[in-house]
Amino acid sequence: MRVAWRVLRTEGLLAVRDRALDRLAEARRRRSFSPAPPGWRPEPPVPVLTLSSTPPAPWLGGVQSHLLRSLKAAPAGSALLYPQRYGWRLEVAGKALAFPGAPPSSVTLEDAAFEEAVRSAVGVLGARAVHVEGLADLPPGSLLRLRREGLDVSIALHDFAAYCPRPHLLEHPQLRFCWYSRDLARCGHCLRQDWPVENAFQAERRAVSAELLASASALVFPSEFLRQTYAELFPGLSPERQRIVAPTGGIAPLPPRSSGPVRHVALVGGVKAHKGALVFEEVVRRRAGEELRWTTYGGGDPKLLQRLGRLPRVRIRGYYRSGTFARLLRRDAVDLALLLSIVPESYSLSLDECAAAGVPVVAFDLGAVGERLPLLGAGRLVPLEEGAEGIAAAILEISRGIEENGRIGT
Repeated sequence: MRVAWRVLRTEGLLAVRDRALDRLAEARRRRSFSPAPPGWRPEPPVPVLTLSSTPPAPWLGGVQSHLLRSLKAAPAGSALLYPQRYGWRLEVAGKALAFPGAPPSSVTLEDAAFEEAVRSAVGVLGARAVHVEGLADLPPGSLLRLRREGLDVSIALHDFAAYCPRPHLLEHPQLRFCWYSRDLARCGHCLRQDWPVENAFQAERRAVSAELLASASALVFPSEFLRQTYAELFPGLSPERQRIVAPTGGIAPLPPRSSGPVRHVALVGGVKAHKGALVFEEVVRRRAGEELRWTTYGGGDPKLLQRLGRLPRVRIRGYYRSGTFARLLRRDAVDLALLLSIVPESYSLSLDECAAAGVPVVAFDLGAVGERLPLLGAGRLVPLEEGAEGIAAAILEISRGIEENGRIGT
């Protein structure tokens, strides 16, 4: 009830409804697995265990939505292990098994309970390999130990968790992109805002991650940008073991929309500092006095949601259900979308959804968005150093361009 009241105050009734529907769907999914009796084993054995640091719940984000879609499309014998508050849960063949332990900390290098849960799950399945869906909040040293014990390990990398416990590389307390900092004192100061670590922690963690990545049987990236960046951060990774597999959003393009004056501008991707919420606030202030409506889509930091909600002509839409965003943009008659991440995105499903809706995008020239937006022909890039001033200027230029020739310039 406390969560529902907080969401109602900061995101609105529609967000409460959508969150409740997704929570109910996740509860139904969990109930579809019955407890496995003692000594139960799947027949035939399952060769690969999928490992995640979170349940496959869409309300947790795009990575989890993608994981759930992948599990639904996988053979009936697929198996997933993920942490709960009081242990690890294995889901396979309609059965659920529990192993003791607790979710590791983001800065934990090794966790004995985690290792034993993986060994137990592998034993139940008769598995020979583990596929890791993202390294965020998983102990890299423990994964390396399991690899040394002979377990085949493949890793899907969705962010920069192998490089830093802050997987989006947002530096604290400055709330800016750290530009892949290698300054251990600077990294230590940043991490100590949340965890009791020494300056040398990052060097040890990155060395462990480098060995883990080098020993993996396969590394899967969502974009060429992330693959190339990992090659620079961790030199020597075998190109033969690397693959690019873009997330499948199941997003069908909507019928073409007619272009017109820019009257409705939206912040997409969530209301968080690393998603550019503070940049959006400044953009709105710079364009104050103009006949523009503004909407923010997606959940986020409650304080930032309240802060933006106090701005004139700004509507907070809040959380929405996975797979509905393109239709939501079209229904709300959004003319221009702002993807304002100040850290490098590894892919950006929001960009795909904007493209499917036919809504042009203005974004910073950074990460996979900077790589993919020109290829999609879906909008305009602004240098990150131009900040809110550059975004506000781009909105004005696009508005004038559409009024003059009926289309957006790149």
